[in-house]
Parts: sequence; C-alpha cells; structure tokens
Amino acid sequence: MRKRNIIISVLLLLITVPLLAQDQQVPANTPPPPPPLQDAFLKWMVGEWQGTTTSPNGKSMDYMKCEMDLGGQFLRMTYKAVAGDKVLFSGMGMSTLDKDGKPAGYWMDSWRTMSEGHGTQTGNINTMKWTMAEGPYVRTTEKIDENTMHVTSVMTGPDGKEMKAETELKRIK
Repeated sequence: MRKRNIIISVLLLLITVPLLAQDQQVPANTPPPPPPLQDAFLKWMVGEWQGTTTSPNGKSMDYMKCEMDLGGQFLRMTYKAVAGDKVLFSGMGMSTLDKDGKPAGYWMDSWRTMSEGHGTQTGNINTMKWTMAEGPYVRTTEKIDENTMHVTSVMTGPDGKEMKAETELKRIK
C-alpha cells in the first residue's frame, strides 16, 4: 500500500511539474511594451551625483543616484541630504515622458510628501511643476556639462513666503 502511494505521488509529480513549467500563451492581440525611452536629458542623468544644497535652512551635502528602470520607461531617482551626521531629507521618484513627450513624474520623501509633476524641457533645461499638499513647487534642473547639474527649487515655506534652494551636483560615477 505504501509503495503504491509513493508511485502514485511520483507519477503525479512527473505529470504536474511540466504542466506548471509551460509558458502561458500570450494572446495574439496583446500589444508589446513601448521601446525604452530615448530621451537624451533623462539618459544624461543616469549615474551617481554628489554636491551641496544651500537654502534658508542652511547647507547640506547631497547624494543622488539615477537609474533607468521598468524596461527603460522611467528614470528612478533616490536622493539624500545630510548635514553633519543627521539625514535631513531622503526621497525617491520616477520621471518619464508623457504621451505628448513632455516630462512627467512622481515623488515621495521622508517628509511624507507625495507629489505629481509635469513640465517642459528645452535644450539643457528641464522645469517641473509639482503639486503637493504644502502647495506648488517648481524644480528646474540645468545640465551645465556632462558631469555637472544645477538645480533650483522654489516652493512656499511654512511661513507662506517663497523659499528658494540652489543645488550643485557633480557626477561621481
């Protein structure tokens, strides 16, 4: 009886495993994903960057890593700003081009910000207007050269007044 149960179990295993391993057929009318983005500005940002930010809150050392992700459809960014041994801010986001070829993205960070951005790109300048609970935020990223970017961020501060931050990043990888 035990021998028979083992034989039946082995036979079931031999029959079931190949069925589970078979590739499922993709319906013929399923469109393929779009090709990876060919945007020169987003491709230029790929790499690791380090620099400083100066704002009304003081100065920080900043680190950003950018990688193409999700089949080359999005630029994934991770960011960290540090002052001394204290992390002031960390965040992550995704940028892409919308169906009209204009910059679009999403951002989340350690200040519990969740925002959506849309913008324009002209030559070496990308300007994104972000919507977030605290109010509108505009971030302009300028390609100075292959290894240098300058970022200007303008938002409404806690006192209701305009707050501006300037960031200079150099490519380290």
